[in-house]
Amino acid sequence: MRVFIAIELEDEIKQYLSQQQSILQKYSKKGNFTRTENLHLTLRFIGEADLQGLEKISAAMERAVKGKTAFTMKLGPLGEFPRGNKRIVWMGISDGLRPLKDLFEDLESALEEQGFSRESKELTPHITLGREVVLDKKICDLEKEIDPQPMELRVTRISLMESTRVNGLLRYLPIFISTFK
Repeated sequence: MRVFIAIELEDEIKQYLSQQQSILQKYSKKGNFTRTENLHLTLRFIGEADLQGLEKISAAMERAVKGKTAFTMKLGPLGEFPRGNKRIVWMGISDGLRPLKDLFEDLESALEEQGFSRESKELTPHITLGREVVLDKKICDLEKEIDPQPMELRVTRISLMESTRVNGLLRYLPIFISTFK
């Protein structure tokens, strides 16, 4: 099964991001936009994992959250990862980066102890709004149209998510949750 570790978002945040996607779509020639129910912040993509791997990932998640308390982050600026003439367009995080990066580092260490390779790149915290997006405007000009609000995200847990197709639609389903104490 294909899995990743994420911070799930509250419905209010998902609805707000969905509204921002609608504005983004008006300025896009095309793109594959994330379905509202799938919006999340990925901490670590794992890929294919069997039952034994899922047990190791779950153990690493439990270790990573041990002793942690809830923290808040704020939505930040609009950003992009260019891919030729297409882009991945995302909403970033502006506040709460230190506890998020500490969580990421603890998760990386715990996964490494379980036999997983460390992530080769640093965490760039973001929520993907669309993939393969072809824009009519530059991203910096779109920020004037979208004007991201610094909405607060409360982080109380991390989730092991399965990426699967249900009736032909991509769905991200939580299969294990580690809650901060």
